Amino acid sequence: MSALSTLGPQAVLLVLAGAGLIFALSLAGFVLAGDRRRFGARIDRARGRIDAAPAARGGSLSGVLARLGEAVAASVLVGRDEAARMALMLAAAGLGHPRALAGFVGLKSLLAVLGLGLAHLWLHGRAVPPGLVAALGVYTAAALAGWRGPDLLVARRRKRRLEAIDRGMPDALDLLVICGEAGLGFDVAVARVAREIGHAHPELGQELAKLAAEMRVLPDRAQALSNMAERLPLEGVRSFTGMLAQAIRYGTPLSQALRVISAELRAERMVRFEARAARLPVFITLPMILFILPCVFIVVGGPAVLDALHMMPGVQAGALP
Repeated sequence: MSALSTLGPQAVLLVLAGAGLIFALSLAGFVLAGDRRRFGARIDRARGRIDAAPAARGGSLSGVLARLGEAVAASVLVGRDEAARMALMLAAAGLGHPRALAGFVGLKSLLAVLGLGLAHLWLHGRAVPPGLVAALGVYTAAALAGWRGPDLLVARRRKRRLEAIDRGMPDALDLLVICGEAGLGFDVAVARVAREIGHAHPELGQELAKLAAEMRVLPDRAQALSNMAERLPLEGVRSFTGMLAQAIRYGTPLSQALRVISAELRAERMVRFEARAARLPVFITLPMILFILPCVFIVVGGPAVLDALHMMPGVQAGALP
């Protein structure tokens, strides 16, 4: 028996009305997003910037997910603040494609719907149908698991990428100092360092290449530095971009500013290493108490305990080893 069959008529009507409202909003979003996309593609083709080949690829799975994500992101289900947060998270994770946000939201929506379907199958296959509260709880938990699952994966990738960028920042600053002392301009130096450091630190090389491209396009270098600081929420990157913006504004030597930032980042790295080394005795204490100290007590106190048991009155000589 289905879980919905155990509900009252009013509850079933409420569930069906909610599902119909969600379907209508999604359909309207699909239609509006498709119209905007076709209109924009028609304008681009008229200007000669693109051909008809990308439009033919829109029917693939990624295109369907992107259209679904655009519809959901434009609705009240996501909101502008949440969409901005996800865009920053994707940019920090290295997923800065223009349609990455739409595809990501589409994947989250698809997994949420899939979670609802699996929850319905699980509730339908139970011998004893659950009540209304239990069924709604299962549906909610399944939808949230499907919606928040990709966030956990992207957050893990973002953390690893930020750690890799943080490790390579002092080396990149040293290379920038060398390029600046060799007479290269700041834009050319950033592009050269992005190519050279890409072998050892590919993530940092990608970000520096993006910074060099934005400095060539944007009218103000400070805006490009601000965009980099917004994409990468790291203390070293904030110091780097802030000091460079001040050096560009007030005309101070860039090589001197870069030397100061590099020394600060290396000092901060050493402080972090010392803090991790200071926490090591605390981490060793629990394994030592559980595995090492019992063995020491047995070896040291075992013979004394056996001798004491032999000397106790009423204990036969052959009863103990």
